[in-house]
Amino acid sequence: MKSKINFFLIIAMILMFVQILLGISVREFIDNQIDVLGLEKKNFWLNEPELNFYIHRTFSLLVFLSNLYLLVLAKMSKIDMKFINLINLLIFIEIAVGASMYYFSFPILTQPIHLLISISILSLQFYWFLNLKKPY
Repeated sequence: MKSKINFFLIIAMILMFVQILLGISVREFIDNQIDVLGLEKKNFWLNEPELNFYIHRTFSLLVFLSNLYLLVLAKMSKIDMKFINLINLLIFIEIAVGASMYYFSFPILTQPIHLLISISILSLQFYWFLNLKKPY
């Protein structure tokens, strides 16, 4: 069962890395919108988003589901749940912060918090992967 968790954890890390790359492309689009519209018109930045925004938003569901599956596998394996519980909590917070940026016109500090949480998720996934590889 541990090898199955390791396999899906690698998949989840790849998905998270792709999600971060997609988020960077969305951020580039926002930067262009800021150049065109200005900082004072932030409620218009995502009026006509590019396809990468929709992919990034929808891909978050895949990231969430892959980590939810890891939660189920970890529970079935009766292994330490602290890493996957924290990862899933951070994913839930990450999605909420991302949604708040869209629906509430980028409240202050949401963008750096969004990036910090995404890097933390990937880091925790990698740390958990290394921890699972330890011989006990």
